[in-house]
Amino acid sequence: MRIGVDIDDTISFTHKKLIEAALEYDENYVNGKGFKNKNGSTFMEVFYWNVYNVDGFLNSIRNNKFYLDLEVKENANKYITKLFNDGHEIYFITKRDNSFFTKMKTKKWLKKNGFKYNKLFIGIRNKSDICEKHNIDLFIDNDYKNIEGALAKGIDSLLMIDDFNKERKDLKSVKNWKEIYDYINGVK
Repeated sequence: MRIGVDIDDTISFTHKKLIEAALEYDENYVNGKGFKNKNGSTFMEVFYWNVYNVDGFLNSIRNNKFYLDLEVKENANKYITKLFNDGHEIYFITKRDNSFFTKMKTKKWLKKNGFKYNKLFIGIRNKSDICEKHNIDLFIDNDYKNIEGALAKGIDSLLMIDDFNKERKDLKSVKNWKEIYDYINGVK
């Protein structure tokens, strides 16, 4: 089976650390006003930022250790390694920018944390297209929009539950990597 796996908030805890870094950036480099709307979906909705502030922040995390210091979700590497060793193909598919530094840091983080995989796709805005192109059998992501896109193309998909998508009861969802492993192995 070919399994497509998102990285941020699917195998790593990213969002909370990203918001912490953004608050620090806001305090030190922008205006220090903090949150405009904690429930916003873009940096300009969450903070009192303009496009230049967002660009500056994203450049700052690309150029520091942000991606190297992310915490791994519990048992993500254990179960992905099991799936890999069971003969499944693992394709990491991330929206992270495709800059040289981000790509190298992402690969380094995956290696440092013991993730086995066949291919890394980085800078992917439309994950359902890459899943379709590479005949992905199962796609796992925490972004329900990516899940909906994959499902629309007939690709079996699992939504990794987090604080932003827990209301989506209409999608097949999982809370952890053991549930994913059991799902793949037909455990009820």
